[in-house]
Amino acid sequence: MELKGRLNGMSEEVETLSIEEVGRLLGRLRQPDLLRLAALARTWVIGLPRRDPKDLLSEALARILSGDRPWPAHVSFSAFLSQVMRSIASHWRHEDQREPLADDGGEGLHDRAPPVDHEYSDLTERMRATLEDDTPARDMLDHVLLQTSRKEARAQLGLDETGYDTTRRRMIRSLQRQFNPGWKL
Repeated sequence: MELKGRLNGMSEEVETLSIEEVGRLLGRLRQPDLLRLAALARTWVIGLPRRDPKDLLSEALARILSGDRPWPAHVSFSAFLSQVMRSIASHWRHEDQREPLADDGGEGLHDRAPPVDHEYSDLTERMRATLEDDTPARDMLDHVLLQTSRKEARAQLGLDETGYDTTRRRMIRSLQRQFNPGWKL
């Protein structure tokens, strides 16, 4: 299956996998692959206390299998699934941040304190502290946490493409050295 998209006014064809090809690839997943996917889902639901990693993974797979999220043939499975889960988690974050309606019991909107995920807050503060001596990398982390677009982050940080990529890699290396979770990038 092929999709045609527009990129900066130029026509570009993107080859995507058919639903049958996606099904065959998913059928070949082994137990270690599934465990990695579950860990990836847990990562994306950090800071979403009302959401479950299993729901995120199920939703992502459902969107892929239904054809709602076409899988570009040149993108690896883990990268594509991570992108889909990130998108869903981001949507859930935006939903969770909307103000809830007042209960019928008379409790006002401002009478409720928003739920605080102390584990997430603690982790982000430790990450920021790790980057304390590297202001550009710390600022880059803030943009990553806010899920700012690359273009907007570059503009706000005053970086060109090379400077952005260099700062981002330096930030990632610093965090990997400090937290050493065994990430493979």
